[in-house]
Amino acid sequence: MTAPPPGITAAAIAALLLGGAVTVSATVLALRGRAGIVNLWWLGLAGVGQAMLGLAAAAQDPAGDGGRAATLQLLSVALAVLLGAACSTESPGEADGKGSLVFIGRAAAWFSLLGFPATVGFHSRVALLHSLLALDWTGFAILVMAGSAAAMWPALGALRSTPSSGGLRGWRRVAAITLLGAILLLGLYPGWGLQAAEKMARVALSG
Repeated sequence: MTAPPPGITAAAIAALLLGGAVTVSATVLALRGRAGIVNLWWLGLAGVGQAMLGLAAAAQDPAGDGGRAATLQLLSVALAVLLGAACSTESPGEADGKGSLVFIGRAAAWFSLLGFPATVGFHSRVALLHSLLALDWTGFAILVMAGSAAAMWPALGALRSTPSSGGLRGWRRVAAITLLGAILLLGLYPGWGLQAAEKMARVALSG
């Protein structure tokens, strides 16, 4: 794991060390896991660790983009994890014979956590990297990118194992469509997510 740069506050050091440790540990557990949905949880936890790096940037430079990046990162993680839960293995009573929504939902959840374009996760990752590089924390920016690259392996395995039949019905279908729409809408119109994240970050930092 990368050592914290010199000349920074104690709060930033603590957030960097904790965020780096959570990011590395959760990514390793995702790589070692066998169950696709469990790996998604681990990768979500890695995303929380990356948000801690953004909080470290906010602690070091409150006028920078660290707080907004951390808030947007947490939002993207929450949407992806909830979408993954909605598209997890369904009971026979929920099957409608159409598995396309399950596959698309799982793919969107994974791709957003990995920071792929056209998802809210892409913009949260860009904002996070920008906040780290603005403080010359290049090592931690590399850590974030390396974690995303390594997590592509369990993501591909999880998508390959997605059933081609069976779908979602009832509240899970509604939840999956809503969450999928949020991830893609905020990915296509990032200004909405960035503005919301900036407002939430200001409230959090002022409190």
